[in-house]
Amino acid sequence: MGEITLLSREQEKKKVFSQLGKRFGLPKELIIYLYQILMNSIKHDRSLQINFHKNILSFHLFSPNHMVIEDTLLKPENPFQYRYPIGKGNEWLIYSDKARKDNIMYEGYYNQLKPRDIICQQIEIYGNKNFILKHTRWCEFSERSRCYDSLIGMERIKFIDNMNINLFDHYWDYLEDERYNIEKRGDSYRGIIFIVPYYNQEQ
Repeated sequence: MGEITLLSREQEKKKVFSQLGKRFGLPKELIIYLYQILMNSIKHDRSLQINFHKNILSFHLFSPNHMVIEDTLLKPENPFQYRYPIGKGNEWLIYSDKARKDNIMYEGYYNQLKPRDIICQQIEIYGNKNFILKHTRWCEFSERSRCYDSLIGMERIKFIDNMNINLFDHYWDYLEDERYNIEKRGDSYRGIIFIVPYYNQEQ
C-alpha cells in the first residue's frame, strides 16, 4: 500500500477488496456487496458534511430565529439535518426569505417583519435620495410656492430611524406614483403631492 500508484482512490479500494476477497476465498458477489455498503456509507457521511456546512452558512446568514420559513426548514438543534428541498441550497433560502419579506411589505403586515428586514428596508429608503424632501426656500416663478431638496446626511438617517414603521407605507406610495412624497417638518412630516414628478430640481 506504500508504493506509488497511478490508480485513483476508488480504484485502489476496489483493488484492496479484490485482494481481500481472494485471500479469504470470498465469492465475487459478496465482495461487490461489501464494497457497495462502504460506498453508500461514504456518500452518507459526505452528505452529512455538506448539509452541516450549508446549515452553518445559513445560520450565519439568518441567525437561529430566521431558520424556519413557513415550516419548510427543520429546527436548528441538529446541524446535520437537511433543511432545504432536494437540490436547493442557500440561494433558495435567500430567495425564499426575500419573497417572504416582499409579501409582508406588499400586504402591510409590518408587525411580522424581523429586525433585519426593517434595517434592510430602511437602508433601501436611505439610498433613494428623491424620497423624503425638505423645504429650502420660496419659489416666485415656480408652479409650486415651495422649493424642495433631498434630505441627506445624518439628518436623513436620524429622520428615518425616528420614523415609525408607517414610513414604509409612504415609501410604497412614492414607488407607485412619483408625484407623492413627504416633507420633513422638524421631527414630523406631511404628505405632499406634486403636479409633475419630482426630479430634485426646480420646475
